[in-house]
Amino acid sequence: MCPVREIISLPSVGPAEFKVAMRRIASTVTVITSMSGSAMNGMTATAVCSVSATPPCVLVVINRTNRSHALIESAGIFAINVLSEDQEHLAQHFALKSDNPFGDVDYHRGMTGAPVLEGCVASFECVVESQTRSGTHSIFVGRVVNAAERDEPPLLHTNGGFVKLESSHLM
Repeated sequence: MCPVREIISLPSVGPAEFKVAMRRIASTVTVITSMSGSAMNGMTATAVCSVSATPPCVLVVINRTNRSHALIESAGIFAINVLSEDQEHLAQHFALKSDNPFGDVDYHRGMTGAPVLEGCVASFECVVESQTRSGTHSIFVGRVVNAAERDEPPLLHTNGGFVKLESSHLM
């Protein structure tokens, strides 16, 4: 067993090695939507997870250079939109960082004012509870103030591509 100071001083793996290994994690594909004033943005993300059921909280991880970061930080709200397997086009659309991200996208304003995409398998409207900076990103923990779901399979992403669940794997 290594002493604690020796463990702490271990070097990190390189960014390339890290990214190759991370590509093997299968994740649901989400679009994080945000707004502040009249400015709105959406971004494709897989860095989303449950934090707590009491109170209901989720977290999202946002690059500090992304437009969504400033909007979430300013307004203190965001929505997580879990894409269905037939919404790959939305994943690609919001990954492009368009100047008019909601121009041809069906959405409605949720109870917080954040855009909620139509046709998703789930949505979570959140109020920011905390923010922690780590490296190039911030972790926003949001308290869920509204949630909705539909009984359809989600879109998944692994190894650099989109995949669909086989119906035999669905409950």
